[in-house]
Amino acid sequence: MTRKFLLVLGFLTTFSSTHACGQTAADIHAKYGKSLEVYSVSEHIWMTPDYASDGQICRMRLYTKRIGENTSYGTHNLPFNELRDFLNVLVPSETRGAKKESFGATATGGGAAWTTYGYESVTFTFTSFFSSRSFEGQTLKRGEYVFPRLQNEPTSNESNSSSNDFDHSSSMSIEIVTVRWNGRKCAGP
Repeated sequence: MTRKFLLVLGFLTTFSSTHACGQTAADIHAKYGKSLEVYSVSEHIWMTPDYASDGQICRMRLYTKRIGENTSYGTHNLPFNELRDFLNVLVPSETRGAKKESFGATATGGGAAWTTYGYESVTFTFTSFFSSRSFEGQTLKRGEYVFPRLQNEPTSNESNSSSNDFDHSSSMSIEIVTVRWNGRKCAGP
């Protein structure tokens, strides 16, 4: 009995250590699929690009870096100044084109808010969540409700873009920003 127990224990130990420690990159790819391209674009921001069939970036998602090489960050929100500075370098104001009519409009629904800054060439969408419990397990759909501009929300008769176009979002708890290049269709799903 003791000998059978030791044989079974030895087999289980060998099997589990080989399985847990012997995984390769090919094993991970086979099980979970192709990994995403993720870039560290600043101290607190990750970026994941999507491409058009010609290889140009068609969409980019920016989100909070929760871990770094030697640091763990406890926030869900993108630091506004860091975000604004990156966006102004990524797509300088002079390359965006004129502002669209609904510039800076906010839509809400499903526990989230989307503020959209639309230009002729590119569209920025800032996503904020009201609380982690309000959207847990839900599929969020953009544009379910559109609220008119608030009285204290700045309106712009200025059609030219500038480096401070996003400043009225500085008090928001921004968790995700999507940048879409208008006229570039992303390849794939």
